[in-house]
Amino acid sequence: MTIVAFNHWLAATTFSQFIQRTHGAIALIQILHIICLATLFALALSLALRLSGRGLASETLASLARRFVPAIWICLSLLLLTGSLLIVAEPYRTLNNLAFYVKMVLVIVASLLTVRIGALARNRAEVVSLPRTAVATLYMLIWCGIIIAGRLIAYR
Repeated sequence: MTIVAFNHWLAATTFSQFIQRTHGAIALIQILHIICLATLFALALSLALRLSGRGLASETLASLARRFVPAIWICLSLLLLTGSLLIVAEPYRTLNNLAFYVKMVLVIVASLLTVRIGALARNRAEVVSLPRTAVATLYMLIWCGIIIAGRLIAYR
């Protein structure tokens, strides 16, 4: 099955038609998606700043990671759910767009880095070093790339 045939099939499903025809459904899903992304970005930024020795110095990195990493996973799960609903509602907009695939690769890399940062927080948590600062910087650049790729999807 080609991507075009898959798009036709998906757009014609009852669930896709329901989302497309329900007044405000796509907008509501997009709002939830953006709120989850903003929350996740704030959590990731706080964690990255603490990892690099900047910000929230009153709390240990391990303590911050214990609270923020599970919240990041919850937000990421909600992002995947709302993103999937947006794909079902408008498959032509996403599945034919290179920015979508770039975004998905970046989400995988960001997920792997979240695991790595969680591990760094547990092991010698208060050691600030250039490699940790580089990981924190890369982590935030990847999240910025995810946001930019998401916006590019909307303009196709």
